[in-house]
Amino acid sequence: MTFGRYGAVLVITVLVGCTQPVRQSPVIDNYNNAECVPVRLGPGISPPTRAWNDTVMTHTGMVVLVSGAEMPGGKISVHYLPDGKSDVAADAGDYIYPSDVRMNRGTDVLYIKASGIPAAFGGPQTWLFAYDLQQKRQTKRVQVDPTVLPKQCAELP
Repeated sequence: MTFGRYGAVLVITVLVGCTQPVRQSPVIDNYNNAECVPVRLGPGISPPTRAWNDTVMTHTGMVVLVSGAEMPGGKISVHYLPDGKSDVAADAGDYIYPSDVRMNRGTDVLYIKASGIPAAFGGPQTWLFAYDLQQKRQTKRVQVDPTVLPKQCAELP
């Protein structure tokens, strides 16, 4: 039996769309216990939008600028100071925007929550990402049930 190009796309779409959000995972536990990275309503962004532009320090003394915004095309980026290396810590894709950023200072891992409704695949989705600041790479990406997550970090004035 052959599917052809469009049949294969349909099969992949159905398989991706059937992924069930998890309710239990170490990444959920770690996100729940991590500290908030300061979030503000982004200056110069209209309408007012949650945004991050703050430095964090790892336990080894690395200084990392964490930046991004909860908006179309939004992603969370890291920029290592002073060496200048930059990377994308989390990019959930179209219509799923970063909404919360936390850090476990003991393990130097950023946890990023992103939520939204993708254009092509059904209903609302919430994703958690883990980005290891020491290894300089994303280590986990999992779709989660948002009801098991704590309230988002509050915006600073």
